[in-house]
Amino acid sequence: MSPDRRIRRTQQALTGALVELMLEKGFDTLTVAEIADRADVGRSTFYAHYADKEDLLQGSLSELRDGLRAAIEDEAGAKASHPALRFCRPMAEHVGDNRRLHALFAGGRGSGMVQELMREMWADFIREGWPGADPLAVHAVAGAFEATVTWWLGTAPELSAEQVVLRFEALMTPALSR
Repeated sequence: MSPDRRIRRTQQALTGALVELMLEKGFDTLTVAEIADRADVGRSTFYAHYADKEDLLQGSLSELRDGLRAAIEDEAGAKASHPALRFCRPMAEHVGDNRRLHALFAGGRGSGMVQELMREMWADFIREGWPGADPLAVHAVAGAFEATVTWWLGTAPELSAEQVVLRFEALMTPALSR
């Protein structure tokens, strides 16, 4: 059973406040009070939904994961040259649509926690598409994708998500096919 509209609205307001404040100040310095104030809810309301700001962040990343999973299952996700790379296109499109937010985390400028959660999410998608893969290989591919996003946002922002994905797949597919 999905939460009622009031709960969804409150959670959306808190997530929106989190994103806005992360763009302004980064994640590490945020407080629950600032997030609650920006969302126009009381701290007790915040705590009725989330244990702390990390819990709110994980909830918003869970929504991203669900959206990526749905995109992977769509035909667009099936275009990947290797099943382990199906997450790349929808993730790159998300990065392209949210450049300011992702630029915050690219290259170590944001919270290490956010970067680690993203790498773990990507590693999960890689493992799902590459059953039996060596754990080192899974994390190497996830790290290579992170490095690619960092390079893209910092060095070649004029490239489209599609261009970045095609280049990344061209580099990774031979290694994944061994």
